[in-house]
Amino acid sequence: MAKKSNAPPMKDLKVIEDAKTIKLLFEPTRANIVFKYLTKDAMTVKQLADALDKNPGTILHHIDKLKEAGLIVEDYTEPTATGIVQRYYRATAREYRLGISGMMQTDGGVAEFAKERLRSMVRSLSVYGIDIPEDEYSDATELLRRLIERENEVSSALPIVDEVKYGELSRSLRNDASRIMRRFALEEDSQYKERRKTWHAFLRKYTTNDVIDNE
Repeated sequence: MAKKSNAPPMKDLKVIEDAKTIKLLFEPTRANIVFKYLTKDAMTVKQLADALDKNPGTILHHIDKLKEAGLIVEDYTEPTATGIVQRYYRATAREYRLGISGMMQTDGGVAEFAKERLRSMVRSLSVYGIDIPEDEYSDATELLRRLIERENEVSSALPIVDEVKYGELSRSLRNDASRIMRRFALEEDSQYKERRKTWHAFLRKYTTNDVIDNE
């Protein structure tokens, strides 16, 4: 039987643009707490400590930081046989994305990581016959950044109108439904379509792949 949650409904997708919060998640233990565990299930400090092989005090410190940032909440409490109240925590969203623009405004090497990630994405297109010259990387990464940014904005704004039914779906069905609705929303969004059109026009200039339609 599912426990009654005291927390607000989980968002389907949350895009993190705040530089301080992004930097918080570049700490491996915090990233694991959020992405590996609490997006999937509610857990106690002890359960997380056991799973991560960490001291409970260390986990509690990270939990406090993540709660302060709005990334996790106390989901419900449960008394034990000894009278101790166990607190269960979960993420505030089922999926998180680190915003490219937010990462570029973050110090500690995060900004350079984001820039190199975009450059690597552009560079990797060569395996599909799209060879973009290095002197065009600046334009390519900016076009790609704007496209990803709009995709995140549209995808994260999708409302779930029936949380009860959504919660009854299996994880795979939730993922399928989310994927379908995000694609639908993007195809209906004029800003996204305009940015995609510009990005595709740029790519066509450098494609050597006959499979790609150049019309």
